[in-house]
Amino acid sequence: MFNHNHYVPILKWKMGEYQALSRLTDPVKAKITPLLEIPPVGFDFETQTKKETLDAHIGDFGKRLKSKWQARPCFVDLKYVATSPLCAGGKHCVEVLFETARAEGCVAIPVVSFNSDPAYVAAVANVARQDRHGVCLRLYLTDFDRPNLGTDIENLLRPAADGWGDCDLVIDLESQSYVPMTVFVTIMQTLMSKVPALNRWRTITIAGTSYPATVAGMQSPSFIPRMEWQSYRALLPTLGPLGRIPAFGDYAVAHPDPVELDMRLVKPFAKMRYTVTDHWYYEKGAQVRTHGFGQFQTMCANLVAQPFFAGAGFSAGDAYIADCAAGKVTTGNLSTWVWVSTNHHLTKVVSDLAIAHGLSVAA
Repeated sequence: MFNHNHYVPILKWKMGEYQALSRLTDPVKAKITPLLEIPPVGFDFETQTKKETLDAHIGDFGKRLKSKWQARPCFVDLKYVATSPLCAGGKHCVEVLFETARAEGCVAIPVVSFNSDPAYVAAVANVARQDRHGVCLRLYLTDFDRPNLGTDIENLLRPAADGWGDCDLVIDLESQSYVPMTVFVTIMQTLMSKVPALNRWRTITIAGTSYPATVAGMQSPSFIPRMEWQSYRALLPTLGPLGRIPAFGDYAVAHPDPVELDMRLVKPFAKMRYTVTDHWYYEKGAQVRTHGFGQFQTMCANLVAQPFFAGAGFSAGDAYIADCAAGKVTTGNLSTWVWVSTNHHLTKVVSDLAIAHGLSVAA
C-alpha cells in the first residue's frame, strides 16, 4: 500500500541505477515506487553527433523495465528527451516508450508537469487513457506561485484522468540548501496547504536533495548532511492539522542535474558514497585511469571498519562492499559503485522510514 511510509527515489534510468533497483530484496521493493527519468540521448564528442537515434535510445525500455523491476509500479518522466520528441514513425516518444512497457505487462505511470509542452501533455493523456494506470503530476517550487494553481492543475490533468483518485502528486523541491531548517519546514507546510483537494490525490510525495552538484575540493573522508531527510523528519510532527502525511522522495546519492561529459578530457576519481542515518559518508581516491580500480578494495576495507557500516547482510550493496574489502569480488568500474551505493541507499531509506513511522520494513 502506497501511503506515507512509502519511498519515491528519483533515479536516472542508467545501468548503475537500474541494477541497484533489481538487486533490492522483495520486501524493500514493495516499499518503493521509483520515479525514473529517461536520460538525454548521449552525445559523441569525437564525432560531434548523437550516439544513437531516439528510437534506439528508448526502444528497449519495456524489456529492460520488465527484467529489472517486473510488473511493479513506477513513474516515468521523459522530460530530458522531449525537446526532440518524434520517433522515426512520427509518433511522440512518450507513446512509443509506453508501448514498449505495455507490451511487457509493466505498470508504468507517465509523469507530466507545467513544463510539458502541449504535444507532450497530449501524448501522456493518450497513454493514461489506454493503460488506465493513472498519471503523475510533478510540481516544482515555482509552480506554487501560480495565482490559480488549483484551476491550472485541473486543466492540465483533465485530458488524462477522471479525477484526483487517478493522480499521483510529486512535489519536487530539486536541489535545496534546507537552511535554516525551521524556515524550510514552514515552507513545506505552506506548499502542502496550497495543494488542492489534498486528501483526494491517490498519492502525495515530497522529494528533493541536498547532495552537492560537485564534490571537488571536499575533504576526504567527510560527512555530507542529508538535509532533505532531516527536514522531512522535522516536518512530520507538524502535519496533524493538514490531515495527510506525504511520502518521502529523494535523488538517492546524486544531484538532480544530468551531466554529459567528454570522457576524453575527464579524469574520474574513485569515490565511495555510503548513506548513514543523517549523512552521506564520502571518501575520495585517486584518478582511476592512473591508479586503477584496485584502490576500491582499500576504500571498502576502510568503510567496513567503520562503526556505521550496516553489515554484509543489510543489502546487496553492503554484501559487495564486504566482499570487495575481503578480495572476494572484482573492484568493478564506475558503474559498479553507482549500483552499490544506490542499492544501499534505497535499502537504508526504507529502513529509516519504517523507524520514523514506527513500522516494520516487511510490514
